[in-house]
Amino acid sequence: MKIQLFAGLSLAASLLATSAFAAPGRLPTGVVPTSYDITVEPDAAKLTFTGKQSIAINVAKPTKSITLNAADLTIQDVKLNGTIPATVALNAKDQTATFTFSTPVKAGKHSLSMRFAGKIQQTATGLFAVDYDEADGSKARMLATQFQAPDARRFAPMWDEPAIKATYKLTAVVPSGQTAYSNMPVATQAVSNAGKTTVSFAESPKMSSYLLFFGMGNIDRKTTKVGNVEIGVITRKGVVDQGDYALESAARLLPYFNDYFGMPYPMPKMDMIAIPGSSQFFSAMENWGAITYFERILLIDPKLATESQKQDIFNVVAHEMAHQWFGNIVTMEWWDDLWLNEGFASWMASKASDDLNPEWKALTQSMAFSRQGAMSQDARVTTHPIIQKISTVDEISQAFDAITYQKGEAVIRMLEGSVGADPFRTGVRSYMKKYAYKNTVTDQLWTELAAASGKPVKPMMDSFTKQGGVPLLKATIATSGTGETVALSQERFGLDAGSKAVQTWMVPTRLRRVGNPETAVTSTMVTGPNAQTTIMGGPGGATIVNDGQSSYFRTLYDDAHFAKLKASFADLGVDNQIGLLADSYGLANSGDASIDRYLSLVGTMSPDASPLVWSVIAGQMRGMDTMLTDAPEQAAFQTKARALLAPVFAKVGWTARPGESSLTALLREGIIPVLGRFGDTAMVSQAATYAEQSFADPKAVPGAIRLPALSIFAYTADAARWEMLHEKARTEKSPVAKLLYYSRLGAVRDPALAAKALALTLTDEIPVPMRGNVIQAVAGQHPAMAFDWAVANEAKVNAFLEASSRSEFIVGLPSASGDPKLAERVTAYALKALPAASRKPAETTVAVINYRAGLRARQAAAIGKWATAK
Repeated sequence: MKIQLFAGLSLAASLLATSAFAAPGRLPTGVVPTSYDITVEPDAAKLTFTGKQSIAINVAKPTKSITLNAADLTIQDVKLNGTIPATVALNAKDQTATFTFSTPVKAGKHSLSMRFAGKIQQTATGLFAVDYDEADGSKARMLATQFQAPDARRFAPMWDEPAIKATYKLTAVVPSGQTAYSNMPVATQAVSNAGKTTVSFAESPKMSSYLLFFGMGNIDRKTTKVGNVEIGVITRKGVVDQGDYALESAARLLPYFNDYFGMPYPMPKMDMIAIPGSSQFFSAMENWGAITYFERILLIDPKLATESQKQDIFNVVAHEMAHQWFGNIVTMEWWDDLWLNEGFASWMASKASDDLNPEWKALTQSMAFSRQGAMSQDARVTTHPIIQKISTVDEISQAFDAITYQKGEAVIRMLEGSVGADPFRTGVRSYMKKYAYKNTVTDQLWTELAAASGKPVKPMMDSFTKQGGVPLLKATIATSGTGETVALSQERFGLDAGSKAVQTWMVPTRLRRVGNPETAVTSTMVTGPNAQTTIMGGPGGATIVNDGQSSYFRTLYDDAHFAKLKASFADLGVDNQIGLLADSYGLANSGDASIDRYLSLVGTMSPDASPLVWSVIAGQMRGMDTMLTDAPEQAAFQTKARALLAPVFAKVGWTARPGESSLTALLREGIIPVLGRFGDTAMVSQAATYAEQSFADPKAVPGAIRLPALSIFAYTADAARWEMLHEKARTEKSPVAKLLYYSRLGAVRDPALAAKALALTLTDEIPVPMRGNVIQAVAGQHPAMAFDWAVANEAKVNAFLEASSRSEFIVGLPSASGDPKLAERVTAYALKALPAASRKPAETTVAVINYRAGLRARQAAAIGKWATAK
C-alpha cells in the first residue's frame, strides 16, 4: 500500500496517522525520525570506519520493535532514551536492522542511540575510497560518499527512504592535516593530542537521507560569492584551477535558477567536489550543498579543452544545480516518481543551457540526440511507463534509465510547449512554494500547472507517463485552393514484435505550412485514432506536422507529401530538418517506411547544411555500420559513407578556424572518429601522427582534435601502438587521463589486443573504479567476447562493481551485438544468476540484439544496393 499524502499535511503527520504497515520494499510506518546526530571516524588506511549516533524519533503508537535500514554494518549498544537496551536483528537480504525491546515503546518522542562500524568501499557505494597519484608520484586516497539511491544505509543505520525526511548534524573525527567537508559549513573543529581533528558541521535543512554527504582528503578549495551563497570547487591538490570553468558556470546559473523557481537557493554554500576515478552508474550526484562530480565531468584544462567537454560540463552542472530545488527542496515520495527529479532536472539543464548559451542550440541538441535515444528504448516491447512500480533495491537502480531521464525531459518540454512557457513557470513556482521541504507524487505537479495555465494537464500527461511507448501519427495531406486538409491517424510506433500494440495518447501537435509566403500555423490535440485539421496558406507549399519538434511522437507522411518536404528541406529550419531525418531513420528501422526513403533524403544533403544536421547524419551512419557488422554489405557501405561525409570534413578540417561556431567544433569532434572507423586512410594516418605527438607533449596538439585522434589511434592500433598506449596509461598521473587511456586500450579493433585489455582488469594495475570502464570499452567492439569473459569471471567482476550496477553490468555488455545466439546466452545467464525482479536489463539487452539482427536481415540488401549504385 502506497502512502498517499493530502495537500498541506506534513510527511511526519501522515506517517504517524497510519498503522505500522510495510509496502513491498518499504520500511514499516509508525516510527519516523526527525533529526540525526551522527559522528563517524574513518580509518582510510584500513578501509573501515566506526560511528555513533543519536536519532530523535516520533512513535505513533506503542511498539516493541523498531525497524530501519542498515547494510554492511555491525551495530551494538542500541538504547532507547539512553537507558533502555534493545536486541539487534540484521536482515542482509532486506537491508534492515530491527531493534526489539523488552517492553513496548510508548507513543511520543524518544531518542534512539547506537554505535556501529562499517567498511569503506573501493567502488562508489556508501562511504568509498578513491586512490590516485599526486603530481610528485606519491600515493593519495580521498574519501567520499554516494548514497543515491539506497546506500546511505551503508554509512549509518537510518530510515533510508526519500519520503522520510529529517535534519542531520554530522561530526567527523579525521587525521589532522586532512580536510573534512559535508553538506553544511564547518561549525566547530578541535585538534586533539592524538593527531586527530574533530570537525562538526552545522545542522542541515530537513532532507532525504540520500542527500547526505561526507568527504575527506588532501584537497584544495576555490570559491566565489554570488549574493549570500558561497560557491566552491573542491579538488585534489594542484588542479583546483581546472575547476574555473565549472565555477564560472555555476555563478551564471545560480541567479537564473533563483529567478526561475521564484525561491532563492536556501543553503549558505554550494560546493562542487571533483572526485578522481569513475563509476559505471553515475557521473555526478546532487548532494545538497555538496554536489559530487567525477573529475572528467567537472575539471577542464583550458589548453586541452574540447567544445563537447565545455558543453557537457555546463549541462551537468546545470542538471545538478536544478536538483537543488527540484529534488532536494521538493522530493518525490518514492522511487516510482523518480522522473520528477531526473526528467525535470534534465529538461531544466537543457533550457538553462539554451537560454544562457544560445549559440549551442542546446534544446535542439537534446531533441536530436537525447530524445532519439529515449524513443529507441521506448519503442521496444521491453519499455516501461515513466511512472513505474518500484519494490526492490535492484528495481530502484534500474529506474535510472533513458525513459526516466531523456523521455522525462522530452515530455516536460512538450508540456511547456502545450501550456506556454510563462504559465508553466508560474505553476512550477507554485509547486515549489507549496511543497517546500516535503514530498510529492506526480499528480501534485499537474495540479499546480493546470491551475496556472487553465488547461487540463493531467489527462494528456497521464497518457505519456502512465503507459510506455511512442505515438506514431500518420499524415495524409490533400491540397486545395485555400490550403491543405491534414488527416492524422494515431497508433504506436514499434521497433520489435510486441511493441506495435493498439494504443493512443493525447498528442499536442503544431502544424506549419512552409515553402509559401503565406505561412500559416495551427495547433490541435490528437486524442483518438483519427483527427483532421486544415492548414491555410494556398497551394504549392508543404506542411510539417510537429513544427519545432517539441512534441514526443514520430510522423509518417504519405509519399507525395514526403517528396514535398524533401524538396523544401532548406526552408524547414534546423529543428524540423533534424526531426524529418530522425523520423525517416526511425521509420525505416521500424519497417513503417523503406530505408530507401531515408537514404534518398540523406543523398540530397548539401555539405553547407547545418553542422548539427551533419552531426546527426554521422551518428546515423555509425549506427548503420554497427548494424551491418560482419555483413557482406559492410565494406561497400563504409566506402559510400566515406564519400558522403568527406566533403563535410573538407569544410571543417582538422584545424579550427577563427570565429567558427560551436556546432562546427562539435561536428569536427564527431566526424573524425566516424571517418576513421570507416577506413579513411588519410584520417587514420593523420590521427596516429597527432596521437603520438600528444603522448610526447599533450600541449602540442589542440585539445579539439586530441581526443578524436586518440580514438582512431586506439581503434586501429597494432600490437606496438597498443603497448605504446598501455605504457602511457600505466605511467599517467592524472586520473582523468589515466581513465581515458585505459578505456581506449579496450576500444581496439584487434580481438587479441582486446583480450589483453580484459586480462588487465583482473590485475592490480588498473585502479578498481576504472576496471568496469575498460570491460565496457571492449564490449563496444567485441560484445560476445566481453560477455563470455565476464560470465566466466563473474565473481571477480562483480567484486569491483558498485552493488547498484551488478544486475545490469554483465547483461548489458552484449548490447552492441546483432547475434541471436548471444541473446540466448544472455537469457540463460540471467535466468541462472539474477532474481526475477532484476532481469529487466537482461530482457532489454536481448530485445536490442534481436532487433538489430532483424534489422540487418531486412535492410542489408537495400543498403548494399544504395552503396554500390553509380
